[in-house]
Amino acid sequence: MLYLRAYATIWDFVNDIFGTNIISMPPNTYGLLMAIAFMVGIYFARQELKRRTDLGIFEKNTKEITIGKAPQISDLIVPFLFGFFVLLKLFGYIQEPEVFRMDPQSYILSIQGNKLMALLGGLAMAIYEYFKIKKVQKTPPVIQKISYNAEDRIFDILLLAVVGGILGSKLMDAIDNPASMQELLTNPIQSLTSGLSVLGGLWLAALLIIIYGKKNKINLWALTDSLAPSFFIAYAVGRLGCQFSGDGCWGIPSAGFSKPAFVPDFLWGNTYAHNVNNEGIPMMDCSGMFCSVLPEPHFPTPLYEFIMVTILFLIIWKIRKSWTKYLGAITGLFMIFNGLERFLIEFIRENTKYTYFGFSLSQAQYISFFMMLIGAGIVIWKLNKTKIK
Repeated sequence: MLYLRAYATIWDFVNDIFGTNIISMPPNTYGLLMAIAFMVGIYFARQELKRRTDLGIFEKNTKEITIGKAPQISDLIVPFLFGFFVLLKLFGYIQEPEVFRMDPQSYILSIQGNKLMALLGGLAMAIYEYFKIKKVQKTPPVIQKISYNAEDRIFDILLLAVVGGILGSKLMDAIDNPASMQELLTNPIQSLTSGLSVLGGLWLAALLIIIYGKKNKINLWALTDSLAPSFFIAYAVGRLGCQFSGDGCWGIPSAGFSKPAFVPDFLWGNTYAHNVNNEGIPMMDCSGMFCSVLPEPHFPTPLYEFIMVTILFLIIWKIRKSWTKYLGAITGLFMIFNGLERFLIEFIRENTKYTYFGFSLSQAQYISFFMMLIGAGIVIWKLNKTKIK
């Protein structure tokens, strides 16, 4: 059944639906859904940033751009790298198809391939870009002013969110899981396709965005209020990536619990056949890279989080306009919701428990508890003290 197995790559999904036999290769299911999550988050974040700019909460700004400049080395780097990578892999596959078929994902994420053709491809793309820019060059170049409001900075914010989110997630996971740290050190690119801790990514991304906001004199409370709802919807989509790839974020075995009659099977227990981590036992009559299945059903906690976080997004998106005048209150409510959701889901997730002050909880639960306390304090403070007209 569609919901009761995992798909390490998009092609595994295509093969299962249409009965084809395409090699299991990128795009990775988890990575693709994470990319979609970021795009969805950008859409809602930009909407909210623009709404607050129109209300006068963020100042309207402009910046100067130069049109018609002569080609610069920096203009040619990306085209060169694109051409280099495409021909590196294309001619590498033509020369050594059997090496590619053994492990397509590792092959694509490595420097294996035909380097001579890659160099020629990179040079060809760089030359093409050079003449493309040269064609529209003006003498002298024209300087124009364009809008550069808070919503126009969304891709700067996205870059910080991506870098902080991935590095923070991996580092926090590595603290809780030493094997993850070893994987990060030995194969950093491959290791970023799984084993990520959302809370670690949230905090490092938030820190980088706050530093960016402060440096650019953007109202920090208004900025975090604007981004909070978009994080929830992006998180919800990202959790679908965890579910459908089977990246190890599943819950504890569900066999020891009594299933209510109204709960469908796929929401109660999942063995994550063909999971991307290759965890469990070998599957019969299966060949290829992803042929493992968990020996017993586990709670599909990513699906639970998708449902809960989507509901929390709808709540916070609904009340954001009425709370606009209380700068920081949405941020505090976000911290309460995020902490509560993670605190509860951890009870049925596979995790490491730590005992402090007589409580045996996971690392994420201790962090979530303090998030809720801090968030509650911010909400009380902002609803009573901070009000804009």
